[in-house]
Amino acid sequence: MKRTPNYLKPYQEAAEAFGGTFEATLWRSKHGQTLRFNEFVSEIDFSGTSILDIGCGIGDFASFLHESSVNFRSFRGIDAIDAMIQTAQNRQLQRSTFEVVDVLNEFDSIGNEDWIVFSGSLNTMSQELAKELLSVAFDKCSLGIAFNFLSNQSWRNPKNEDLTPASRFDTLEFLRFAFSLTPLVSFNQMYLQGHDATIILRKKEVPQ
Repeated sequence: MKRTPNYLKPYQEAAEAFGGTFEATLWRSKHGQTLRFNEFVSEIDFSGTSILDIGCGIGDFASFLHESSVNFRSFRGIDAIDAMIQTAQNRQLQRSTFEVVDVLNEFDSIGNEDWIVFSGSLNTMSQELAKELLSVAFDKCSLGIAFNFLSNQSWRNPKNEDLTPASRFDTLEFLRFAFSLTPLVSFNQMYLQGHDATIILRKKEVPQ
């Protein structure tokens, strides 16, 4: 029997407990998820672009784009948990496809989409593993990548919070990593009172 990687165990256990539902995505709240999605959309013009959502869960970001009237060209969501992809497919979202893929075992599944996004999907990985995945994604995309994570610059006392199974990443290290790939980097952690951060890496300057 194939062993489930440590970074997938929390999601597999949640899917077994809750099925392909929002609860199995391990988001703490819909509100927090929406704020993170808003950060992507406020900084990136997805109109007419192809999007790859790595760790797409039940397809909430694709649904959010539709509800926000973002006229993207195509959306491909991948996730390693079967139950999540089944729910995403059942939503029948226009111009959107979903497939079961463990991207860390199948880097070749990352295509040459314009934008590649990661929303919450890095949280159970080590930072080194996350950086390896982000580096491959940036190399393959045509316009850029966007990702969010729990910031260790939140000034919160770690003794007073339990983020299991997620963990905080070294934010300054992520920024150094981002600037090693491109000078076109944007950063924000204002939207959840410093709890979460978003970094966007671009290959081309945004026309003024």
